[in-house]
Amino acid sequence: MTQNVLVLGGTRFFGKHLVNELLTQGANVTIATRGKTPDSFGPKVTRLIFDREDEDSIRSVLTKETYDVIYDNIAYTSNDIDILMRHVTTERYIVTSSMSVYPTFHDNLVEKDFDPTAHAYRLVTSEQVNYTEGKRSVEEILSQKYSQNSAFVRFPYVVGIDDYTKRLSFYIQSVCQKKAMFIDNLSHQMSFIDSKEAGKFLAFLGTSSFTGPVNAAAKGTLSLAEILAYVSKETGIDPLLSPTGEAGKYNGTPEYSINVALAEANGFQFSQLSDWIYSLCDQEIKNA
Repeated sequence: MTQNVLVLGGTRFFGKHLVNELLTQGANVTIATRGKTPDSFGPKVTRLIFDREDEDSIRSVLTKETYDVIYDNIAYTSNDIDILMRHVTTERYIVTSSMSVYPTFHDNLVEKDFDPTAHAYRLVTSEQVNYTEGKRSVEEILSQKYSQNSAFVRFPYVVGIDDYTKRLSFYIQSVCQKKAMFIDNLSHQMSFIDSKEAGKFLAFLGTSSFTGPVNAAAKGTLSLAEILAYVSKETGIDPLLSPTGEAGKYNGTPEYSINVALAEANGFQFSQLSDWIYSLCDQEIKNA
């Protein structure tokens, strides 16, 4: 049976790859956005224009169809979730969360390291809390009020040549352009996931019955020192590190790794980070 799928935020980065995966699966895909970012899907998708922060817009735009699966890539607080779920009904609700929900970062982070049922949820807005607390509030309301049909994915840093945040490319471009950087976590091992794999995993969850929190990351870790050493080898340019240089985009991130055993036990196999990260570096070098 063909799934009727709604994607909130599907026009850039891993949202685009999610839509492409869904189309490959044969799903009927509707994307709902503010209409500010063009897409390349042509007639293969239906488009809706709405304002996530306007309840009247949600009520008038998103209630015209019934969806088997809703993917929500733009929920930042419990209030976002609650307003949406008051007006839509779906068999599956899959939400993008973040590794930032973990209270402390360490090696082998597992889902139970943050329990979103430990404290009663409260309704908060983006004006009231920071990103981390907002994502925790998302997981708390999903676990306690909408647990029967929701899954939420804890991503580490998502990277790709289409990464609009340009966080990884900052380091590579700085080397190539001989710009000074201040990096406070040069040797820290960290987890990443490719934007295409992130989209593929989200699409996989739509065909699964799994509910609750789940980690998603490439297997293995990498440090910025290793990335810079590779870029230096390929370009012949040594990184310029200085306390007065521009602050690294991953500064402040402790050493950590993400355990993906739960996702793999449910049937998804993640890539090895080392199999593709240096090819991404090559592309970034060409674009520097």
